[in-house]
Amino acid sequence: MSSNYIHALVQRHGALERRIEDALKSPAPDTLYITSLKKLRLAYRDLILEAKRQKRIRSTSTRTRRWPRAPTAASAPVQQLGGGH
Repeated sequence: MSSNYIHALVQRHGALERRIEDALKSPAPDTLYITSLKKLRLAYRDLILEAKRQKRIRSTSTRTRRWPRAPTAASAPVQQLGGGH
């Protein structure tokens, strides 16, 4: 996931947070409306966490891994031929 996508999700999550705060300040808060906003906010939170997880997985999988080199003929132990008398 791109940083722009995550940033957009964070912005929407913050906007929902402000809408919830405003709704709670009203003299007669609509609990059904507030509940739906809170569920939506939690959904955005989950999307943000998933996007960050995917970004982390993708960034670690694209790194170059250095595996040990296979032994070459020059580095292999020399075997003695013959009877070894």
